[in-house]
Amino acid sequence: MESVIQTHIGCVRQTNEDSGRVQRYDNGWILGIVADGMGGHQAGDVASQMAVDIICDSLREVADHLTPNELQQKLNDAIQLANERILAYAQEHEECHGMGTTVVIALMNRQLGVLAHVGDSRIYRYSHGILQQITNDHTLVNELLRNHQITQDEAANHPRRNILTRALGTDKKVKADFSILHWDTGDTLLLCSDGLSGKISGETIASVLANGSLKEMADELIARALKAGGEDNITVILLRNQPEAGE
Repeated sequence: MESVIQTHIGCVRQTNEDSGRVQRYDNGWILGIVADGMGGHQAGDVASQMAVDIICDSLREVADHLTPNELQQKLNDAIQLANERILAYAQEHEECHGMGTTVVIALMNRQLGVLAHVGDSRIYRYSHGILQQITNDHTLVNELLRNHQITQDEAANHPRRNILTRALGTDKKVKADFSILHWDTGDTLLLCSDGLSGKISGETIASVLANGSLKEMADELIARALKAGGEDNITVILLRNQPEAGE
């Protein structure tokens, strides 16, 4: 499998509160994780980096014999541990009070994987020319939209569109959403913070993912978000189920 990770501070922010990592395993599994921190006095970057470090450390090994449900449990255990430690750190450090972070995770082999997310960072799948958003944003506006209280046009410009309903580090327990994904050879997964998804459309993302190397795609996605204003930090991970030699 191919992978690339890119992050950019954007055009406005003074610090990059996004964190991300790609972690490979000897047996062919791969882990991609993006976290988008929040909180004043640079506490957001503390929260996002803690989430990435704790979750990756908790998943140092992925055994081949584990079922998808067992992998989901391992992911959930790691997410809960990160939530507890971020919350405790914020309580112990006054300057970090109120900090938290989103997180999206893809733990994949060449046949399938488990996806997890909390917050409004997203995972997309690009397959056979079609882009599909896999995750559903944990935001106030998305809840209003799903309950048919506002329209899609109203959601796009809603003054409270950045209010999260779930995040790591803000409550004693956090509920993550999970899905099991089977993917085909040639498919690409995009994990990103809302600095990307909030600035460019799905149609634009699909057009970028249609051609080029993963690095070229990641660079172009970030360039498009910057051109659209770049008010937020931007982080992109691309994972591609590349054919093996002879396939």
